[in-house]
Amino acid sequence: MGTSEEIGKVAGATVEAMKTQPLALALVVINVLFLVGGIYVLRDIAENLKGQQLRKDELLAQLAKDCIVQLPSKPDK
Repeated sequence: MGTSEEIGKVAGATVEAMKTQPLALALVVINVLFLVGGIYVLRDIAENLKGQQLRKDELLAQLAKDCIVQLPSKPDK
């Protein structure tokens, strides 16, 4: 059996067990929705931070490249 089938069985069993307690079922559904929303927001924040860090790295590399001073070479004797 695949993982998705097992997850489906667990979800089905949870819903069956909570048919007599609709408030508990609603709480479970709301909690799952909050978890999914939180994961989505965290993923979005992580992508923004990643892009920001790449831009900072590029800026720092460009700054270091622009600030390198070329020393005059010594004349041969």
